[in-house]
Amino acid sequence: MHIVRAVLRLLVFLMWVSIVSIGILCFSMFAFILRKKESAKQKIIHNFFTAFLSGTHKILGVKIHWHGTPPSEPAIVMGNHRSYLDAVVLPTSFPVVFVAKHETKSWPIIGWGASLIGTIWVKRDIKESRTATRLAVKDRFDNGYGVVIFPEGTTCKGPELLPYKKGIFYTCADNGFQISPAAIEYENADIAWVNKEWFIPHAFKHFGARIIEAHVSFGPTFKGDDAEKLLTEVRDWTQQECYRLRGIIDKKK
Repeated sequence: MHIVRAVLRLLVFLMWVSIVSIGILCFSMFAFILRKKESAKQKIIHNFFTAFLSGTHKILGVKIHWHGTPPSEPAIVMGNHRSYLDAVVLPTSFPVVFVAKHETKSWPIIGWGASLIGTIWVKRDIKESRTATRLAVKDRFDNGYGVVIFPEGTTCKGPELLPYKKGIFYTCADNGFQISPAAIEYENADIAWVNKEWFIPHAFKHFGARIIEAHVSFGPTFKGDDAEKLLTEVRDWTQQECYRLRGIIDKKK
């Protein structure tokens, strides 16, 4: 039953991604032809994305326990990075784009869909790409979007965090962007995608579970002109909150 559930979920999920992607693509084409205002496009694409998240939670059996209050206006949403599921457990009330590793851009269906919602692709080992990413973040934020980024740059099992990349904090400090940190922990810590494990075997192993439970906590907003201080404050809050969430999870066992 475990394997059957995993296969069915993945097939339905890929169909769902395809349906939403086609919807966004068709709308984008009509919006271009009709010369819709950017604000109108943002709102409708965000509605597509919100529907996508809701459907994805149902399809994959994701149950989220909320802690704290999510930001109510555009912000740089920074979460710790545990799994490929992290991107679907951080819904916002405002239009957002994601910053993601360039390697995932070529993933069939998933990568294509991510490109349609304006994902910023970064090659972290190339300085020019990192610089272009910082400029793209500024451009999106200046145009009314929030930005979701995982500043560790890769996944780890935790509850400890990896060092945060500094670049985005300089972008926020230089431009006065507010940062909304988020802490993410899964009840099954093994859902973390680490150690270069192949995606398909990992997905089959975990999507067969009846429910995937995640705890997501939003913290206070941080803003300032000192990038190093911002990094320390944001990371410290996230680390302590990850410890707290893991404590809550461990007490349930």
